[in-house]
Amino acid sequence: MDINLQGVRRIIIRVAAMATVVLLLAGCSQLGLAGALFNPGNQEESHTLVRDDFSDKDSGWGQFIYPEGAAVYKNDTYQISVNVPNSDIFITYPRVYINSIVQADIRKVSGSNDNNYGLICRFKDERNFYAGQISSDGYAGIIKVKNGVYELIGREQMTQVPAILGGEAVNQLQFECVQDMLTLIVNGQVADTQTDETFISGEVGMIAGTISGYEGVFAFDNFIADVR
Repeated sequence: MDINLQGVRRIIIRVAAMATVVLLLAGCSQLGLAGALFNPGNQEESHTLVRDDFSDKDSGWGQFIYPEGAAVYKNDTYQISVNVPNSDIFITYPRVYINSIVQADIRKVSGSNDNNYGLICRFKDERNFYAGQISSDGYAGIIKVKNGVYELIGREQMTQVPAILGGEAVNQLQFECVQDMLTLIVNGQVADTQTDETFISGEVGMIAGTISGYEGVFAFDNFIADVR
């Protein structure tokens, strides 16, 4: 994977049920609709543990199916499908945390190994959040999206991590966002640690996307969000 995940992506908003679902496609931006849909200032900090094995389709995550991709409960997991190249789909849970630890078991179901998937913290809106991500070909990094621009924090490119299980194997990811410290842990091994003070609170969530591949399906299970 020779990519730094920097740049601007067009934002198309899909909102379903309680949670926020966002589809990011390569291209120019459409931000007027986004501003009308997001108002995180009305939310208060949560101190509640979220634990979800996705066996209950009414557990609070939104769902959608569109030609560009989908985000749905399926086979007691939560699956994100991306049907276009160089695109991300992410979904967040409607609770705001300051210091959070997010964890999930994630695997690629199908598609190219040149992909990215992971967890979100301190999501302010679709243009501002952190994400800890890995790829099926063994790379990892911590990304900041600020004003719609992707930036790989502290590195020019994602770094190769031997702890990542490739292909369709299940990887356990943990993304810690505590004060100004951001730590991505993969299968019990620290994959990346960075410091950043841009965002101090926000929602948590899941993200998956394609790079050069034209499609990808990703399954998330045993999601946990806790406060530190």
